[in-house]
Amino acid sequence: MSRPRGCAMIYLPRRALFIHIPRTAGNSITNAIAATCTGKGIDVILSTSYNIPKYNGLSRHAPAFTLFKFIDEWDDIYKFAIDRPFEERVQSTIRLIEKDRAIKTNLDPTCGVRWKKILEMENYQDFIRKDWEKHTTEWFTKRGNGEDLGVELYNYNELPDKWCEICDKCQIPRSELPHLNKA
Repeated sequence: MSRPRGCAMIYLPRRALFIHIPRTAGNSITNAIAATCTGKGIDVILSTSYNIPKYNGLSRHAPAFTLFKFIDEWDDIYKFAIDRPFEERVQSTIRLIEKDRAIKTNLDPTCGVRWKKILEMENYQDFIRKDWEKHTTEWFTKRGNGEDLGVELYNYNELPDKWCEICDKCQIPRSELPHLNKA
């Protein structure tokens, strides 16, 4: 049985950009923003899948230094990301891998090539830890030289309390933040 893959990078032209660091509430944020903006004349651009060939390096977990090249109004929009401690992100990913292994997601034809490879690894725990060492919050939100790109960070554990503030800064109607994919 197919398990839906999550959405991630969310661009609200002339308003805001959500930079999705893996395992930091991206599905919940995507769901809330898409549901809130639908039918209200608010443009929403989602980068949603690993299964679609990347367009100029834009993927569902594109870092700010990549997105910066494509968004002309970068300095005029609100940019945010969610910060979650590295070890929590690693453990959440390991739980997701174990869940997907149990339901044999790797056999689903919609399973992305990279995810399939990870699901079939014997040493996936070591691989994830090593692979993600370089994919820190700073890697996703700053330039390689450490230059600040204006991405505001919110603490993962405080996200429910800060959600209305984020909606206001994104210039979208306030909404409930669903709690999806809790591992």
